[in-house]
Amino acid sequence: MPRRLPEQLREAGLIFIITRGVLFLMAPLAYLTLPKIDAASQDFPPYVDARLTDTFTGVPHYLFDIWAKWDSIWYLRIAEYGYSSLDNTTAFFPLYPFLIAIFKPLFLGNGVLAGMFISLACCLGAFYLLYLLVELDFEKEVARRAVFYMAIFPTAFFFQTIYSESLFLLLTIGCLFAARRNEYVIAGIAGALATLTRSPGLLLLAPLTIMYLQNHGWSWRPVTWDLRRIRWDIAGLALVPLGLGVWMLYLGLRFGDPLLFTSAQGNWLREFTWPLGGLWRGAVEAGNGLRDLFSTSDSIYWPVADRDPRLWATYNIMNFIFTIGLIGLGIAAIRRLPAHYVAYIFAVLLLPLSTPSTYVPLFSMPRFMLTAFPIFILMALWGERNRWVDMLITVSSVALLGFFMAKFVVFTWVS
Repeated sequence: MPRRLPEQLREAGLIFIITRGVLFLMAPLAYLTLPKIDAASQDFPPYVDARLTDTFTGVPHYLFDIWAKWDSIWYLRIAEYGYSSLDNTTAFFPLYPFLIAIFKPLFLGNGVLAGMFISLACCLGAFYLLYLLVELDFEKEVARRAVFYMAIFPTAFFFQTIYSESLFLLLTIGCLFAARRNEYVIAGIAGALATLTRSPGLLLLAPLTIMYLQNHGWSWRPVTWDLRRIRWDIAGLALVPLGLGVWMLYLGLRFGDPLLFTSAQGNWLREFTWPLGGLWRGAVEAGNGLRDLFSTSDSIYWPVADRDPRLWATYNIMNFIFTIGLIGLGIAAIRRLPAHYVAYIFAVLLLPLSTPSTYVPLFSMPRFMLTAFPIFILMALWGERNRWVDMLITVSSVALLGFFMAKFVVFTWVS
C-alpha cells in the first residue's frame, strides 16, 4: 500500500492548488474582457519582445503567455541571449534566468513555460517549507493559516509569473528553516543561492547571526558572550555573501566591472540614500499624490504605459500605505515573534527604503513585502485567535489580489 504524503505537504499543496487554480481561471477572463495596454506603442521597448513572450495562439496564449509581462521579458531575454553591459540586463541576478535556460529544452525551447514551471514548483516548495518552519514554533493551525495568508496576499500572483519571487522565497525560507534545525552549512548554501537570485539575499545574515548566537547560548547581556561557544559551523554564515561574490566575479571577468549590477539600476531611476530619507520621500510623494488625484494636470510622472499622472499618484499613495503597513507589522512582531523574524522584517525594509526611485520612491514595495514572510506568521497568530480579523485579512487580500492580477495581465503596472 503506497504511503500517504506528509500532512504538511498535503495541506500546503491543497492551498497551492486552489489558489493557483483560481488565478489561472480568472486571469484569462480579465485578459479577454478588460482594455489592454499596447506595450509596443510605449516608450520602453525593452518590455516588448513578442518572439519571447507571445509563444502561443488561442487558448494556450490566454493560459500562459499572459503571465509574461513587465520584468518577465528581462529574465526571458537573459535566458535566450545572455548578459550584455549595454542593455541593463546585469541589474537582474543570474540564478533564475539560468534555471530557465536549463529547463527550456524540457519545454521544447519555450521560455515562458519553463519560467512558469520553475516559479510554480518553487511556490509549492516555499509553501511547504513555511508550513514546516512555523510548525517548529507554533501550532499547526498557525502554520496552515500563515501559508494561506501568503498565498492570497495582494501581490501573490507573482508566484506564477516569470519573476524570481518564488525562487527567492523558497531559498530564504529554506535558509532559516535549516538554521532553525541548527544546520548552518545548509543554511549558508541556501543563503548563497538566494543572494545569487537577488541582492537582498545578503539580508539573511541578520536573522542567521541572531539565530546562531542564541542557539549557542548567547543573549543580549554581554556577560553571556563567550567566544569558546562558537563552533566551526559558523562558517555557514560566511557562505551567504558567496552568491554575490560569484556574480561580481563574473561581471568583473566578462565586462571588467564587478559592480556593473549597481549602475544598471539607474535604468529604474534608483539612487542610494539613508532609509528614513527614502521613507520621507515616499511620504512626500504620497501627499503630492493626494493633491494630484483632484488635479487635471497634464504632467507626466514616468513615461511608461500609465501616462495619466493620477494613476502614478495613486501608486505613490498605495506604496506608502503598504510600506507603513510593513513597518507597523514589524513593530507589532517585536512582542509576538522570535527576534530573528523581527530582524528579517526590518532588513527587508532596509534595501527599498535606501534605494528610492526618483518619481515613485517606494517603487515595487507591495511586491517586496512578499519576501518578508514573517509578517504572515504574525497575521496567522492574529487570525487564529479572532475570526473577525481572519475575515478582514482574507476578504481584503482576495479582493486586492484579484484586482492586481487583472491589472498585471493587461500590461498595466502593479508593483
